[in-house]
Amino acid sequence: MTTYPVTIGALTRRLPIVAVSPDVSIAFLKLYGDPPLVSAAVALLAQQVSDEVDIVLGPEAGGILLAHLLAERLALPYVVARKKARPNMVNPLSVPVRTIGTSQAQALFLGEDDCGSLQGKNVAVIDEVVSSGGTLDAVRSLVHAAGGRVVQALAVATEGEPRPDVTSLLHLPLFTTVTTTP
Repeated sequence: MTTYPVTIGALTRRLPIVAVSPDVSIAFLKLYGDPPLVSAAVALLAQQVSDEVDIVLGPEAGGILLAHLLAERLALPYVVARKKARPNMVNPLSVPVRTIGTSQAQALFLGEDDCGSLQGKNVAVIDEVVSSGGTLDAVRSLVHAAGGRVVQALAVATEGEPRPDVTSLLHLPLFTTVTTTP
């Protein structure tokens, strides 16, 4: 299998290159199951969090672990934008989202209690990878609708086009398949 090397702190990993469409492949960053890599990434990102941040938000699924560990390290609260409404969400706030990794439209949800936690707060959003920006745009809309303000977006990696609006540890290229005709 073809791989792409990345270094986070003192740790180096070889990411498998996997197809996400017939002509585009990505270096697949998998943090779950790699505690040393997650810890190194959170430690480095924590050093870059703005002093004005009041609360951390992580989108399900990749952002949950990162949001928890970052909030714990910074002694801040955190909330999770969920991929589906949960039974405790009587009147959830939701926005549609489409990402590079999904073929169908999805949504992100916040419950009333989490909306209350965001009201009037400066929010740092954290996720594993920001590529197309679909999830980040949806989260920004959710936070705004809940009365909060996204003041910083953080990611372990950005992917594809450069993202100067995201504080990240590394940038991953997209790999294109070129077909030639004889």
